[in-house]
Amino acid sequence: MNCWICGARADSGEHMIKASDLRGLFRHVNQRSPLFLHTDDRRNLPVPGIKSNLLKHKARLCSRCNNERTQPHDRAWSALSQYLQERRPQIRPGMRVRLCDIFPGKVSRSMLEVHLYFVKLFGCIATENKISLPVGEFSSAIRHGQAHPHIWISIGTSFHRHEIKYAGCTEVHAAKFNGRVIFAIWTYFLGDVDVYIMYSLPGERRRGLVDAWNPANVNKALTIAKTRY
Repeated sequence: MNCWICGARADSGEHMIKASDLRGLFRHVNQRSPLFLHTDDRRNLPVPGIKSNLLKHKARLCSRCNNERTQPHDRAWSALSQYLQERRPQIRPGMRVRLCDIFPGKVSRSMLEVHLYFVKLFGCIATENKISLPVGEFSSAIRHGQAHPHIWISIGTSFHRHEIKYAGCTEVHAAKFNGRVIFAIWTYFLGDVDVYIMYSLPGERRRGLVDAWNPANVNKALTIAKTRY
């Protein structure tokens, strides 16, 4: 298998949920205190460690793309994710989060990197599941360090806090017109934080795009959207 970003030999797996997110939410994970993975095919599959291949996408990358090339993207999301999880008072729908508190002096650059982190995950999902999206555009955005103009992100939370800790991602739901995907959406969820990642061609008017952002329109405050109930 070749890396879908650059075409080199693939020798690295990307976590479906970022390893630092899993550590932050579940703390210590080992054989005595495993995670339990639920899929469409299996329930309560024990995962003995965060580095397990069970937690990684089957679509693989090369080490350079998964580490050196996209490491700034990973770090930017880690910083934003940690802030959202630990913020007091806790985030709630409609709240405006000051991004300069997280990324002082580099809001635009850091939010571009957050965006590219989810472009990478979206590309892994599309490649793994053979979803008819133009993955070449995803790889080009990553390789050139530029925003993907059709990828939008909305960050939100549920109204109700949950006693059981959980993390995961949904399948991609796509809408087509004349055989072409015009809108696609999936969710990355981590505890009480939801991230909606959307592929939307110009002219689409979808409810999910409310409060969504792209690096072209990001400003110094992020509106927390209402996602789960």
